Order: sequence, then structure tokens, then C-alpha cells
Amino acid sequence: MFLVRLTSYCFLVAYPCHYSSFLPYLSGMQPATIYQQQIDNFKAQLSRTAARLTNLSMARLACFIGLLYFGYRYFTTAFAVIWLLLMLAMLAGFVASLVFYQRAKDRQALLQALLDLNEKELKVVTDHVADFDDGEEFVNDQHDFSGDLDVFGPSSLFQYLNRTGTLTGKQHLANALQQPMQNVENIQAMQEAVRTLGGQVEFRQLYAAHARLSREEPKDVREIRLWLDAPMDFLQRRGLFLISWLLPALLLLAVAYYASSGNYVPMLCLLFVNWGVLLLNVKKVNAQHQLLSNKEKLLHKFANLLQLIKQGNWQGSAWLQARQAKAAEADKDLKKLARISNMLDQRLNLLVGVVLNSFILYELHCILALEKWKARHKEDVWTWLQVMAEMETANSLATFAYNHPSYTYPELVNTPGVKGTAVGHPLIPQAECVTNDCSIGEQEQFHIITGSNMSGKSTFLRSVGVNWLLAMTGAPVCAAGFTCNPLRIMTSMRIKDSIARHTSYFQAELLRLQHIIQVLKTGQQVFIILDEILKGTNSEDKLTGSRELIRHFLRFHCMGMIATHDLELGSLEAEYPRQIRNYCFESSLSNGQLLFDYRMRPGIARNKNATFLMQQMEII
Repeated sequence: MFLVRLTSYCFLVAYPCHYSSFLPYLSGMQPATIYQQQIDNFKAQLSRTAARLTNLSMARLACFIGLLYFGYRYFTTAFAVIWLLLMLAMLAGFVASLVFYQRAKDRQALLQALLDLNEKELKVVTDHVADFDDGEEFVNDQHDFSGDLDVFGPSSLFQYLNRTGTLTGKQHLANALQQPMQNVENIQAMQEAVRTLGGQVEFRQLYAAHARLSREEPKDVREIRLWLDAPMDFLQRRGLFLISWLLPALLLLAVAYYASSGNYVPMLCLLFVNWGVLLLNVKKVNAQHQLLSNKEKLLHKFANLLQLIKQGNWQGSAWLQARQAKAAEADKDLKKLARISNMLDQRLNLLVGVVLNSFILYELHCILALEKWKARHKEDVWTWLQVMAEMETANSLATFAYNHPSYTYPELVNTPGVKGTAVGHPLIPQAECVTNDCSIGEQEQFHIITGSNMSGKSTFLRSVGVNWLLAMTGAPVCAAGFTCNPLRIMTSMRIKDSIARHTSYFQAELLRLQHIIQVLKTGQQVFIILDEILKGTNSEDKLTGSRELIRHFLRFHCMGMIATHDLELGSLEAEYPRQIRNYCFESSLSNGQLLFDYRMRPGIARNKNATFLMQQMEII
């Protein structure tokens, strides 16, 4: 029954419609089951749509042949009325089949987008592989944490979250991950929105599919912005407005005069005047047309997205209801702009450009209509684009939540610290993911985590950091329980040297640590994640520098985790028993095999494995 309702839902959204939510049909069904059923359903619909397109093509051909035949009979039988009526019937059939064919093509595109989306979603939930855009253009090694926490790039957090289709939505999601919310109330409002959207599979997928079908180009919104910011060249000229109506009216009178008297001089004079007016304004008309040309389809797709938001059932989420209110009549207004833009595009048509321009100053009326629209809605456009982008971000987070029903929504508090139970990494498949508990803030300001190579230290640090980031976006986290406060995350884990910036590895690391200290001096609350600091110097200098750095951190409003192979750093727990705790990850040897359980324990690591691994790999 769910599939029947979803099919009807897709059909309605492909054409002007009203719709409702079908949440009752989703209860008790696993994501993989839903996705597989929808794949089968959309394949069947695509097959039927392809057959319909073939039939419509044949019908259009038959109408065209019939039109030619009946036209021939009409002219060869002394213009008998019956053949004229049949000609008109064939013409009507041809036009109707053309219209239905285009609608079927639009429906086919939507069904294909939905099929592709469900195939990708099935791959995510069954194989833990995401084929979505990975946001590689947002990779920034200088960012506070995104490079170290695998936020962007192949197999990144962004790739697993991203369900955006417009460039505007993609940028908004990237911003949400680069600069997560810092206000508890705002995060809780987003959590409500994500919960509400989570179960609405049909809405989420239709929204994602329509967004992808918009095929927004990088220049599109930029050109719309330039058009909106451009001065009003026509609307303020009242004389031009009067001329745009007066001259066509006089020309029509001159045509009537020519028809009754045979005197064509007034008509020719007025035609010359009309073209003089057009030529005087053609440069400014071209400037606006260049910015808005070929925007009709994009604007219609944006209108469809706003229509979906407007017609949604958002009970229980004030955040969604607020976006719904902003989208109130936006779809109609954007469709009106799309129509006017398309009308202006027709000035390049020979019939319109020559005949209609000559007689009714066609393009001036289009430009005046555009500027009237801009005067009324200039400020609204950015609100509408922001609403669409925000919904794409919420949609992405809700899909992530739906695909991970075992994840939990974190509790956001204003007291500093984090407390997590069974915390795992969301990018590791559930069957392979080993979880650990963590608690910082109540009696512990810093964790010093020691352990042998490949024992799980770095993965645990990233698990805490990534889940804290997810918590601040409003998404659920990979944990049985997670309580934290919004703050600034800063990391130093994958430092790289740079030939272009003439920066050595050690200098790059020092610059990163300097940046962290500068932020701490501003009084901001920061959670610091460091992995094997000061690797670029000798062991004695490294140990001394690491100790002094940690002591320096304790003077500021910060918390953090530091993974290290320097077991001597564990002595700081005795020096600062209320601020520092030692934890470790151990490895063990059994029957000549090196084993890891990836479990974090209190204390300092005792086992080492570097020499054993080198022997196993026949390096030594």
C-alpha cells in the first residue's frame, strides 16, 4: 500500500498538485526493505512511462500525417468544411500529444532521479558505501578540524550526509559542518526538524530528486543576484511606461486607417518610431536579458521545492513551520518570474522579435514586468533561497538519521564537557565498529591516551570529535548516549609540510599549535584533539615541549584528548590529579599473532609492537 501511495505522490508532484504525508505506511519497515521495494516500484513505473512515451510519439506522428492528408483533401475538394474540421482535430491532437509527451518526459526524469537515489541509499545501508558528492572542493588543511576529522573528501562525513542537489544547498551543508551551531536552543530546534523529517521518506526523496533535477550551474544564482542588484532602468521612467502603451495603440489605429483608406504613411511612421524606441533601449534590455536568459527551468524547479515545503505537514517542529511560513506564496511568485523570463527569451524568436516588437513593443513590456516583479520581491528571493538551502541541509541530516535507526540524539547542555556511552565512529560499518565510553568535564580536563601502533587511539579521538560535530549540527550520533555542550573544536592530527608556503612539517605543526593558543587567549571554550604532537623534533625535546604545552593548556578554558607514544607524559596525572587522566589502548601477542581489542582502559600502556611488526613484515 505504501508503494501505491508513493506512486500517486510522485505523479502528483510531477504535475500541479496537493499532497499529504504517508507516515503510517512506514511503521516497522527497515530502511533496506523500503529502498529495495521502491527500486522495484520505480523500475516498473519507468517501464510503463517508456511505453507511454512510445505511444505518444506514434500518436503525434499519426496526427501529423493526418493533418497533411486532410489538408490535401481540403484544398483539392473545393474547401469542403468537413476536411477543415478534420484538419483542426488533427492539429489539436498533435498539440495535445506534444504536451502529454513533455509531461511524460518530466515524469520519466523524476522517476529516474528517484530510482538512482534509492539505489544509492540501498548501497549506503547494506554496503556502507556512499556514492554521493564528497565535497572535495571544501577540503581545507587550515581549517580548525575538517581535515583531521575526515569531514570532506572521498569516504568523508560530508559524502555520507550529503543529499543536496542545488549548489546553494551543498554550500549550506558544508557551512553547517565547518561552522556548527553554538546555541543549545537552535540545535534542539534542528533536532526536532530532523526527527520530523526522518520518517517522511516520500517527502525527503522527492525534495532531493527535484533539487537534483534543477541542475543549477555555478553562474545561475550569481547572475540572478547581479540582476536583482542592478538599478531599475525602466520602471522609474514614467514616460517610457506611457509610450509602451500609447505607441502600440496609435499603430493599431494607423493599421485600421490603412485598411480603410489605403494610406500607409502613418503606419510606416509609427513603425519607425517604435523601432527607434526599441533601439534606444536595446543595450539595457540586452544587459538584463543576458543575466536572466535560460533561467525558466531553474526557476520552475526552485518553485517546485518551495511548493513541497509549503504543502508539508510539519506538526511538532517549529523550525520547519517557520520555513513553511517563509515559503508561503514563493512558489507562485517564482513561477511568475519564470514565465516572464521565458517571455523575454522569446525576443530571439524571429516572429516575436520582428512582428510583436514592431507592433506592441513586446520586449519593453517584458522588461517592465520584470522590474515590477523585482521591485516587489527583490528582498524575498534571498529568503527563499536560504529556506531551500536550509531544507536541503535538514533533509540530509534526516536521511542520515533514518539510515541509522540505532543512533541516538544527543543531549545538549550549557555545562562544559562531554559524556558518551558506547561511542563509535559513524564512518565505520556497524559490524566492525568497536565502541568506547568517554567522559570529560566533570573531574577531568584532559585525557592523555597512550597505546601501541594501530591499537585504536586515533580512531577513538576522531570518534569523539566527529560525534561532537554531528551533535552540534542537530543530527543523531553513533553512541548509546551522548551529552555535550556546543563549543569550538580544534585539532592537530594530520599536519603537512608545504613547499608552496615554504613551511616544514615541524613549522606547520608549531603554527597550528600557535593558532590554538591564540584562540584560547580570546576566552573561547575549545575542545582540543592532538595526535602525537611535536613529531618533528628529537625525543627528549619532544617530551619536554609536550609537557609544557599541556601545562599551558590547563591555564585556559579548554578540554581535550592527547594521543601519544610518549609514556612519560603519563606522569602528569600525578602532578594534576583533578585535571588529567591517563587512558590507554593495548595490544597482545597470542600464538605469534598480534591482537587488538580496541578497548580503552584507565592507565598507561605497557605493551609495544613496533619491533614485532617490522619483523613480521620482514623489514628487520
